[in-house]
Parts: sequence; structure tokens; C-alpha cells
Amino acid sequence: MNSSIYSNELGLFTFNEITNNYENHESKIHWSLNSSNLDDAKRLLIIAEKFFTSIDEKARVSVATNMIHYKNDFWPEYDENDPTLNWDEVDAGEYDITKEKFATSISLYDVEISGNEIYCEFRDGNLFGGHRIHATFDHCLDLLEASI
Repeated sequence: MNSSIYSNELGLFTFNEITNNYENHESKIHWSLNSSNLDDAKRLLIIAEKFFTSIDEKARVSVATNMIHYKNDFWPEYDENDPTLNWDEVDAGEYDITKEKFATSISLYDVEISGNEIYCEFRDGNLFGGHRIHATFDHCLDLLEASI
């Protein structure tokens, strides 16, 4: 079995016998091709390269669009116990984070490409107290689900 495959965009993917997939640890993003079959891994690598070239902004904006109301409704940017808090300003949305700020706050951490979906973890930029954001995309790079 070939123990590695190479991508000009992403670098070297080495077969990991414990996880039974091809992994890349060369960059700040951990990449995984969820297959032990070399031909399947090469097909998934093409998807990973496509994802890599268009992922950053599109994925972050998709996650932000999907999760912005959850962030503003349940993880506010103000202290609810502050006696000087102006609740009229809160109700008017003056403390709400914007979708653009949300998208620029998060960063991609982990990507796992499988036969029918792409799973990602994002660092939350402290929007959710340090929790990771989990997102799933289809192979057309459309967001299927996002949560913390």
C-alpha cells in the first residue's frame, strides 16, 4: 500500500494505520482524507484541494450566516447582571455582533473529507467562550449543518 500522497496546495498526506485514513499535519489546519483506499483518497484529495481554494471566506460566511442569531440570542456581548445596562439598547440590537465580525472572528482548525461530506472544526474566536464550532458541508461546499 502506498503510504503517502502529495498535493501541491496542501502538502503531504501520510497513511495513518491507527485511524485508517490519510492525514496532513504540515499546516495550522489538520487535514484528513477518510479512506484507506489509495484511489478513494486521491479522489478525496481533489475535493480537499477544491475546498482549500474556496473554503476560507465562503465557509466562514456560511457558518456566520447560519449561527448569527444563536450567537446574539444566547451568547450576548454584554453582562446581563450589569445594573447600568440599557435594556432598550439591548432590545434594539446595539450589542449584537454582525455577521461580518462573526465570520472574521472564527478560523478553520480541522477538516475531514469523507465520501459524502466535509466535516470542519473552527476555533470560535471566543464568540462562544472558547468552544469549537462544528460544521458539515456537502462536496459542492454548501453548508449542511453548524453547531457548537
